[in-house]
Amino acid sequence: MYLPMVLEFAHIGIPYCYRCDFDCTDGCRNCGQQYASELEGAIEGAQGEVAAFIFEPVSGATLGAVTPPPGYLQSIAEISRRYGLLLIADEVMTGMGRTGRNFAVEHWQVAPDIIVTAKGLSSGYAPLGAVIASKKVVDAIASGSGSFLHGFTYNAHPVSVAVGQAVLHRVQSLRLARAADSEIAGTVGSALKVALNELCELDAVGDVRGLGLLWGVEFVRDKKTKQPFPPEKTFAGLVGQAALRRGLLVYPMQGCADGVAGDHVLITPPAVITTDQIAWAVDQLRAAVMESAQT
Repeated sequence: MYLPMVLEFAHIGIPYCYRCDFDCTDGCRNCGQQYASELEGAIEGAQGEVAAFIFEPVSGATLGAVTPPPGYLQSIAEISRRYGLLLIADEVMTGMGRTGRNFAVEHWQVAPDIIVTAKGLSSGYAPLGAVIASKKVVDAIASGSGSFLHGFTYNAHPVSVAVGQAVLHRVQSLRLARAADSEIAGTVGSALKVALNELCELDAVGDVRGLGLLWGVEFVRDKKTKQPFPPEKTFAGLVGQAALRRGLLVYPMQGCADGVAGDHVLITPPAVITTDQIAWAVDQLRAAVMESAQT
């Protein structure tokens, strides 16, 4: 019933190198540019009616921590600037240190015009989200009407904001963003990366991907062809249930291959996790995958 109120807008392909639409023999450098060219095509096809491009630097639940190929984010940032578009980064899941940086875009030296963030901003203790705008956006509003009319029931709620302030203090004082960095030896982020990649030896594991403390494990029926399990098997759900029986919580999802088929789990531990807890968790996940593959 809300359809008449919704303005349809163009969508473009998401770089997904495990199941790439293009030639990935060059380490995905070329396909990153081909995916970026889809943005330019969509802009031109809209005949000047595009205001902004919204993207996730690293995919969340739907694809399971897919990271962009080299050069992709830099190219979409350049295209957005060239056409005068606002570049909006959805960092609700990836922001606040989750990937080993304050915001995931920092890994690729990209500065969006607007960042939206939540989740880790309050560490789940209270509902809290934020919109962070660049000086260019703020100045445009200030030199225009001078006012920004908006409002939500819990806007600037004092308890939620106090929680956010306390969480940010802990993140900074404990250097939790650095702890999450999977590229620094000795961090829990690095330990998780190493441990999860050992799951690649399992027949049912097709891909392990991610960054920092945001990782996805994709399951396949056939490793050579990357054929997914039949959707009706709900393989990711079986893994999730088997893991839960062992005391481990993961985030099972389906549809990553084509919107219907394709199973993966998302792994997103807190930055205060220990290396011993990581080893235990990955052992439980391994056992859950093996159990599910036998059903």
